[in-house]
Amino acid sequence: MSSLPLLPEGSALFEHLPARAIVLDALAPAVGNGVITLADDGRVGVLVVRAGAVADAVCIDAGARSSGNAALARIRTWESATMSAFRWTDAAMSLLDPLIHGEPCYDDLRLEWTAWPQLLDDLRGRGQTFVVELFTPGGRGVTVVRDGEQVATYTESEPTIGDPEALNALAAGGTGSIRILETPATATSGSITEDASPAAQHGWPIGHAPVRRSDDADEAGATLSSLFGAHLRTAPLIVLDSSRAPAATNAAALRPELKLLAQRRLQRSSRPVEDIVDAAADDRQTVAWLADRVRVTRIRGFMASTFEQLAEDMLALTERS
Repeated sequence: MSSLPLLPEGSALFEHLPARAIVLDALAPAVGNGVITLADDGRVGVLVVRAGAVADAVCIDAGARSSGNAALARIRTWESATMSAFRWTDAAMSLLDPLIHGEPCYDDLRLEWTAWPQLLDDLRGRGQTFVVELFTPGGRGVTVVRDGEQVATYTESEPTIGDPEALNALAAGGTGSIRILETPATATSGSITEDASPAAQHGWPIGHAPVRRSDDADEAGATLSSLFGAHLRTAPLIVLDSSRAPAATNAAALRPELKLLAQRRLQRSSRPVEDIVDAAADDRQTVAWLADRVRVTRIRGFMASTFEQLAEDMLALTERS
């Protein structure tokens, strides 16, 4: 398989940061359940995070796919890779194995030759799991068939899991190609063994640092800056101002006000930041921790300065409180 399928959209923690600047052991617990994606000059990789730990990996390098420990070994050599991190819903997490471990069943099947409804009927009748990916001039889309049902459908323009009809609209154009990946009943996914985990490999350019989980007053130091190792070759990407004592306020105490700030700044695009606010509040993190997460958040259509200002607004809110 020369490329991974289109993945559904999650709640972005950050996008396109230098991978060598990320402390993965601190990032994985923040993701909880989701994916960390990497890209490096045509090579792509996905790290699967479950319950706050990297549980699986897959990569496409020079047209070859590898998974588990072998994928990690390749990814460690990607010195110039960029990294993005996303939280996923339970529904999206249930799709991961067929999405990243499915084997090609049909590749480059021309849409012009295919009766689309009958093709889906045939796949539904086989009682297996299939990933059907559609490539058309109008965009790209995916539907997952499992046990006779279309359990998830999404497209580039509508990247959240939704109505199966979204893919039918793309197919109606009659021009494009179809790729179908099959997950046999006996298939097993890759996995990461303890001796191959990122923390055990000192040579991997992604650093290692302990994660602090405390409600003490010094929790103000346990912010997103902990995701950027002190051993970086360049200056730190985030600098904390230790004089901001009010920022030790727990985010849970200001959850509604913090969400309102996000809504005012980002309008209808505030959902990813509101999810970060909820995560910070549920994990009993401080507003300083939250603000540093917000600084590195990126949403299409907004400049980085917008998130810098939103983070400052959040810190100022604790001072007023």
